[in-house]
Amino acid sequence: MRKWLELIDAALTFLERTTVALLLLVAVVILVADVALRAFFGLALAWAAELTRYAIVWLVFIGGGIGARSGAHISIDVLGAVLPPRMAHRLAQFAALIAAGTTAMLAWYGWTLVSQMKQFGQTSASLEWPMWVVYLAIPTGCTLMSVRFIQNAFFLSKDARRLTAAQSTA
Repeated sequence: MRKWLELIDAALTFLERTTVALLLLVAVVILVADVALRAFFGLALAWAAELTRYAIVWLVFIGGGIGARSGAHISIDVLGAVLPPRMAHRLAQFAALIAAGTTAMLAWYGWTLVSQMKQFGQTSASLEWPMWVVYLAIPTGCTLMSVRFIQNAFFLSKDARRLTAAQSTA
């Protein structure tokens, strides 16, 4: 069972990092192209700012999962620093579960928002993409964060890196 979970973790980590890297590359290439076209040819890509904005929104929400896995989210660790190691460990697990519950709740409400946006049929100004696709970043990212916080809570005792990550969450 543990081997399967490690494989899923590795695959999810690869997908998260690859997606974030591609989204960042798209945003940078589009911005550079837009600036170059404006400076040298007096042309502007009407959709460049919108696509860049959406790429960055998706990047931030997917990056939240990466941050949850590595313990990069903002946390208060005063109690963890003063408690005995065993209690600090349990506190870190509890904090990871609270964070998982919170992000799961945000994911639930995000899915509700996406379904409403789908019903409205609203499209973006320049690209004319369905807005529900843009808003899908919220439940996707929050689901990823919730999964990563759960991983931190359950694998703390088996992985020193996760212990460090979760202790920074407590």
